[in-house]
Order: sequence, then structure tokens, then C-alpha cells
Amino acid sequence: MNGDDDKLFEAWVAARAGEEAPPARARARLLDAVAGVDRFAPLLDAVGRLTDLAGETLSALIRRIDEPGGWIDGPPGIRYFHFSPGPAGAAPEAGIVRLRPGALFPRHRHLGDEVSLVLDGVLVDDDRRRHGPGTVLASPAGSEHAYHAGPGRDLVLVSLHGGVAFTDPDSFQLQPKDQPKSRP
Repeated sequence: MNGDDDKLFEAWVAARAGEEAPPARARARLLDAVAGVDRFAPLLDAVGRLTDLAGETLSALIRRIDEPGGWIDGPPGIRYFHFSPGPAGAAPEAGIVRLRPGALFPRHRHLGDEVSLVLDGVLVDDDRRRHGPGTVLASPAGSEHAYHAGPGRDLVLVSLHGGVAFTDPDSFQLQPKDQPKSRP
């Protein structure tokens, strides 16, 4: 938008501010949908293609995102868990990563190819490009970067990769996928 468009939009919002609020039940349903696993519904096909999972196995994976247990704590603001993809999604490592707004995933080098799909929040890469839900990011073996979660919502992404080496080994070490055992 240009400056005139911004002013028109602000005027429209101000004019609408006095309108009647939605019914409480409708508001509650909307807030539940935005906060719950249904927020990932538009991305289920993409997650299924990336992970080679379908049906109840895919649904169970998505439900785990909002479950408090089963996450492994990393550096401050970072949690993750491993899962096993289907045969066509085979990669040495597969997991869901969650970063609180502003949290930094340390600089690392990819030992094998990586493909990640942003499910929620905003990923801000080294070059300051912002990637929102539905963005697929490919990092070839040998590439190096760090990223952080943008403001607002937690950054949640699914990642299939061939291993990473952190440039500062003291910054963070991923636990091997077999510790602890993950559920599908």
C-alpha cells in the first residue's frame, strides 16, 4: 500500500470500530480454530507430501505440535521432536522445530540436503528474508545459515535433513533421533 491507501484503510478501520462484536459462540469457535490444530489444515497436503505420511499417522503428527509432552528442550526458546517419515520422505533426520518469537536457531552447516516447511509464525533467515506459513525452504548439503523466529506467533516448522553441524559446537547439539524415542 502507498501512504494514501494506508490513510484510507485507517479511516475505514476507525469507522468500523463501533460496529457490533460477533456473537460470543462465533468468536469462541473462530479463536479455537486459530489456536488449535485446525490452523494447519491448509498445509496438511504439503506436510503429507514432504513427510510421505497420510491419514491418522499424519493427523497424529500434527496433533503432537500442541501437546506439551514429548518435546526436547534446546537453547532458550527452542524445542523440537523427532518423527519417522514414510518411505518416500526418507531422510536421516525428521522433526518438528518450535521457536518462541525472537529465538535464534544457531548458525549451522548442512551435512546433507534439507527441506523445511513453515507451518506457523515467521522464519527470518540470515539475509533477513521473511518466510511465512506454507513456505518451503531447501538448503543443499554444505550450505550454512542461522535463522530466528519473527515477532508474534511461535515459529513452527517441519524439517527433513541429512544432519547439521553447528559452527559453535557449544551453542547447541541436537539429540540423536533415538533419544528419546518419538511417537508417530
